Amino acid sequence: MSLIFPRRCVLCGEPMPLFVKGGAMICDECAARVRQHYRCTEGICIDGADGAAAPLFYRGAVAEAMKRYKFSHYQHYADWFAAQMTAELAARLEDWQPEVITYVPIGMMRRYQRGYNQSELLARAVAEQLKLPCRPLLSKRMFVTMQSQQKSPVQRRRNASRAFAPANQDALNGKRVVLVDDVITTGATAAAACAVLRDMGAGRVYVLSAARVR
Repeated sequence: MSLIFPRRCVLCGEPMPLFVKGGAMICDECAARVRQHYRCTEGICIDGADGAAAPLFYRGAVAEAMKRYKFSHYQHYADWFAAQMTAELAARLEDWQPEVITYVPIGMMRRYQRGYNQSELLARAVAEQLKLPCRPLLSKRMFVTMQSQQKSPVQRRRNASRAFAPANQDALNGKRVVLVDDVITTGATAAAACAVLRDMGAGRVYVLSAARVR
């Protein structure tokens, strides 16, 4: 079957070698580009978060791959993005000591149109790799405008501040929570979600994103 429909590199889209080792999802050339141009090693500050990290910069081929993942039904890209995130979180396990993983929710209409929540797929893949529970702790309030439609950081903060609510009445009782997002832009969305998680009783809240806008 792979002869008829060969696997393609997540980033450049070129066919992968037939006998690639380790189930790699990007070609050697793109792997080198990730190390040289896309690897994020900068600290990230999110209001209300005890720490934040993202393995990749949102630009170039990474940005295009993320758009295909989110908007063109390339759900299998979640495996590659989640692998990058898992390595990032694994390096912080001793410091963060996570007890539960959750994710940024999307609205019901967007979920219906897209068929999946991109952040949820990432969160569940990371949680499975690290043997951590993944729980839907947050819900998206109705009639909140999409963040992508907000043109300024002030607008994004104002819009995000009323976007989320607890998904249930379970108290977090001081647990250490990792919140998974797809892309950090201004950090307003993650900050708003962190605030709700703290109101639910989280002791520590950390943010893990696939990529960040520099």
